Parts: sequence; structure tokens; C-alpha cells
Amino acid sequence: DGTSLTLRDGVVCDETLNSGIEGVYAAGDVCRWYNNLYDKEMRVEHWTTASEQGAAAASNLLAVWRGQEPKPYSAVPFFWSDQFTARIQFLGRCDGDETPHIVVGSPEERSFVALYEKDGLLKAALGVSRPRQLMPFRKLLSERATFAEAMELVATFVAT
Repeated sequence: DGTSLTLRDGVVCDETLNSGIEGVYAAGDVCRWYNNLYDKEMRVEHWTTASEQGAAAASNLLAVWRGQEPKPYSAVPFFWSDQFTARIQFLGRCDGDETPHIVVGSPEERSFVALYEKDGLLKAALGVSRPRQLMPFRKLLSERATFAEAMELVATFVAT
């Protein structure tokens, strides 16, 4: 490739989106970065991530040029798609060993929220045509909330 970039399913970056080469940052589909929130490298191929990472990479590049410390980009992955009349949204990350729980609505209604739990922690949330009820889970995921804390939020949906 002619550069000293580390490539492994994308440009490998640290938690600040720096590629390991001074002044070279990556963002978007090409960026494989260490996400402190999940304690692992990840690559998220969605335009919302590209937008957020682009702003964070630019901010970190400017910070370094000003002699300041760059900030880690620790984000909850977020994907969405409109499919006919359904809006499908997903927050977080699933590795396949989580337990899903449908907590609002039902798949038969084609309108529901499912939470994914592992070891007592909230790991991800899926919403189909329930954006108002799904999006508050993004904050809980960013705080590494327990599944019990997530269920407390669900109780507020039922109460209203």
C-alpha cells in the first residue's frame, strides 16, 4: 500500500481516531478504532458514525496542533433504516451471546423494542417503529447500565 498505516479490516486507530502516524486520523467506514466504551476495536459502517467520527477526528487533530490532549471517541454504535412503513433502529453492539428480551410491543405487531442482556448488563437495543421509546436507551448504553436499570426505564413507558 506504500504507507505505514496498519490495515486490518480498515485503518487501525487508537481511541482518539489517530492512525499511529502523527497528524493522520481516520473516520467513517474505513476507521477501525478502539472504543473504550466496549473495551474493543470496532468498525461501524453507517453514515451517523462517519459524521460523528469526522467531527471528533477534526477536533482531535486541532487539539494536537494546539498542544492539547486529544479526547477519546467512545460512542454507542447506532444504525437505522426505513423499510417500507417500518423504521428499524439498533443501538449498541451484539456479539451473539446476549439474551434478547422483547419489552414493549411485539414482532407480530411489527412495532416493538427488544433489549439485549449479558451478565446483568444492557448491551444493545433494537426498535422497530418505536423511535421515541428506543432512543433513551442510548444514554443508558453509554453509561454501561445494568439490565435492571433498563427495565426501570421500560416501566416509565408502561406508566405513561
